[in-house]
Amino acid sequence: MEKPSLWLPTMQVVLKLHIVRSPSINQILIDMAYFNILLNSLWGNKVRLLYTSGSIVVAFVLFGLLLPLDRVFSSRVIFADADRLVVTNKTSIMRPLPVAYQSEIEEISGTLLVGHFTLFGAFYQTPEQGIAALATDPERFNEMVDEVEFVDKQAYQNWLNNPTGVAVGRQLAERFNWSQGDIIPLFSNFYQRNDGSRVWTFTISAIYDGVGKDANTNSLIINYEYFDRARNSRQGTVGWYAVRIADAKEAEQYATRLDEHFKNRPAPTKTTTEKMFAQSFLQQVGNFGQMISIALILVFWTVILVTANAMAQSVRQQYYSYGVLKAIGFSNAAVFKLVVLEGACLVLASGGVGLGLAFMIIHVVSGSTNQMLSYMSMNAMDVTWGALLMLVIAIITSVLPASSASRCAIGQAMKE
Repeated sequence: MEKPSLWLPTMQVVLKLHIVRSPSINQILIDMAYFNILLNSLWGNKVRLLYTSGSIVVAFVLFGLLLPLDRVFSSRVIFADADRLVVTNKTSIMRPLPVAYQSEIEEISGTLLVGHFTLFGAFYQTPEQGIAALATDPERFNEMVDEVEFVDKQAYQNWLNNPTGVAVGRQLAERFNWSQGDIIPLFSNFYQRNDGSRVWTFTISAIYDGVGKDANTNSLIINYEYFDRARNSRQGTVGWYAVRIADAKEAEQYATRLDEHFKNRPAPTKTTTEKMFAQSFLQQVGNFGQMISIALILVFWTVILVTANAMAQSVRQQYYSYGVLKAIGFSNAAVFKLVVLEGACLVLASGGVGLGLAFMIIHVVSGSTNQMLSYMSMNAMDVTWGALLMLVIAIITSVLPASSASRCAIGQAMKE
């Protein structure tokens, strides 16, 4: 059986130690021996190294992405400099509010402009082709939403004058190859027509563009007045209100005033920022913080098992080499430290690559959108927790194999 080559560079260094008597040079040679041993041990099985390090990299990419994502979902309401607020039903975001609330909100001190929106919940042709469709007042939409613009003013006027017309975002129009004048059928998951059908037919009257390169125009806007008359349920209600206020610095006080006004109504309100409103939609799916925690636990439990198995296999394959090291004077503690260093190098290097990739992904994602994900960022605390987790994994996966290697008898190891 061919013995591992780990002991060859070590023997060369040890022979030099007997020739060179300088303590400082001896220490350098000892460090070189350790370095040679680590390299040979890590690269001894390249396939195993690839799979193990790959698993660790993926785990820390997920770690680096999910921690910032969890902060986005669970961050508290910050009203600072929010000049556009969202008013929803306090009981649940999915419960509607009376359309009559609009005139009352307009009378509250500090209100500049009020618009309402209702989620239509549509898809085109197949359920996989979902569309972000909203019903609103067309005139108020143009005034409330600064992020879009109608370049073709005549098309915009045509939309205002056509109850069954819709305005389509440029990105959505390009996605389905739509153009002005097309008649499109949409299936609504939430609303039936008065005749019981869920298929609604609209004419594309206008296409709007985004203001700025990062603007999202992947949506469709329906005339609320027509929609409210044609649906067979929840007439006279809206999904939520968007409110532009006079002084962004007074946003929190304004929100308190508005909610106090509707406090004792059958449909009390909850006023918040647009960011928190988006969070509320996502939280209807479930507790994202808990799901992220469970996902991370499962991922790292798997990584620990994979890494521990790889370390155990590495020690078994290098048993002969550890016997040689002990035969030439390495202590049990030195062998123990060597195996732990091998595990630490593997985990720290792979984990560092994973966090680096996560940082780059976050930078690209947050810089390419003005939606919720634009708030994602990796901070120093994330890196600190990541480094601590790497050390914990390295210790857990290395201690038992290191203990086994350090206790091996020289005679028995030489027979392996």
